[in-house]
Amino acid sequence: MDNEKINNFAEKVIKEFHLPSLGVGIYQHGEDFSHVYGDAKEDSLYPLASISKTFLATAICQLADAGKINLDEPLKKSWLDFKMVDKYVEEHLTWRDALSHQSGLPAHDLMRFTNMNEHDLSLREKAEHVGYLKPTHELRQKMQYSNLIFAVTTYVMEQVIDEDYGTYEREHLLKPLGMNDTYINHHEAPFAKITKPYIRDKDVTKEVPFIAPGKVGGASSMIATISNLLTWAKFQLQTQKTTKNEVTAQRYLPQSIMLPNRAYGGANFAAYGLGMMMEDYHGHKYFYHSGSYIGYCSFLGFVPDLDLAFVFTTNMDSTDAIFALAYQTIDAALSINTVDWTTKVSKIMTAKIANKEKKLNAVKGTIWNHVKADTAQLGDYHNPGYGLVTLSAEDDNLMVTLGKWRYPVMINNQGNMFIEERLYEHELLPITLGNNVLTILTEPALKLPTEFEKV
Repeated sequence: MDNEKINNFAEKVIKEFHLPSLGVGIYQHGEDFSHVYGDAKEDSLYPLASISKTFLATAICQLADAGKINLDEPLKKSWLDFKMVDKYVEEHLTWRDALSHQSGLPAHDLMRFTNMNEHDLSLREKAEHVGYLKPTHELRQKMQYSNLIFAVTTYVMEQVIDEDYGTYEREHLLKPLGMNDTYINHHEAPFAKITKPYIRDKDVTKEVPFIAPGKVGGASSMIATISNLLTWAKFQLQTQKTTKNEVTAQRYLPQSIMLPNRAYGGANFAAYGLGMMMEDYHGHKYFYHSGSYIGYCSFLGFVPDLDLAFVFTTNMDSTDAIFALAYQTIDAALSINTVDWTTKVSKIMTAKIANKEKKLNAVKGTIWNHVKADTAQLGDYHNPGYGLVTLSAEDDNLMVTLGKWRYPVMINNQGNMFIEERLYEHELLPITLGNNVLTILTEPALKLPTEFEKV
């Protein structure tokens, strides 16, 4: 393993993508490398975001191998109070469906934040609120990535084992692997060791407040050091190579179809297993899972044919740097030197951001003003799935609170009102105000707004 080459590449990626810090971990043929670059330390903690799903899916498949769970039985069998808008889904959604994102429910990610307005919901309360969210497809018709269904699955798992899922993961996964610097959620972790979150907005890198993902169970809550994450990647690599007939082996088999949708990598197929993504790369099976949250990105990947596993962490929001690192690492293992992945991915990412900003500006139009507050409209508005949003005034301007965030309501020259949400996804959320009712387009896949009634 060429450590100098890794160091040079890491420094190039940091510079090109404006990363405050970068953790790199690589294993191949019995040799480990892990290091943290930039403004962080070797024992710094990074939120893993959706890599947390690999832990939950591993735990559930362990329970299936022990005969405590049947992946093809409905969740409702283990949680009789489970509810969904689509009653067929309510009765038939299985563990396998949930772990491969085939519930028919789109992301509804904003619901994780609007439900923080009054107090953060418990895991059970969040699972109950999911029962009010509208689907866009029938069961098993299409893969739609859903943090919330993983939250539901976490709660149902707890009903089966009669204990907190974190307790199970600590005893059956973290402790056996010696992962002593991995935490189920930020409450357990020494907060001073968590790297500070940053976003890149209008070509400026800026620190933002740390906002926990809320109680979403095994969907996105975990935190770890880069060396611990590499231990987990090595465990995943070895598990894929050694399990054959166990239920656990099904984690690494295609369960739902993913369309190869990135403008690089050249994958001919892509699929989601059980808490694990997979595609082909230069004729090799390539398994991975990425994670992204406000101010952080993380990545776990492995290529069994090459006995290669790698992980990356950074405290920069929504950066494609992690994919550049992944492909460059595999190329190095294959002795391929034809692509400068840093430059290639950076150019594609820059064009993608510019195109998105162009579309946002087109929607804004030539006039973009604050909406003046009407005192009769101020107050709390409730939806049984999304919880509360609050209208208030600041300097006579109308403001809306979505969980931990407070944004102005803006109006364009066509009279359309929007919330410009910049911190999470940077998107424009259409909003309308009526008589004791407001609507927000909370989930674009639905193409219909969510209605909130004044409390």
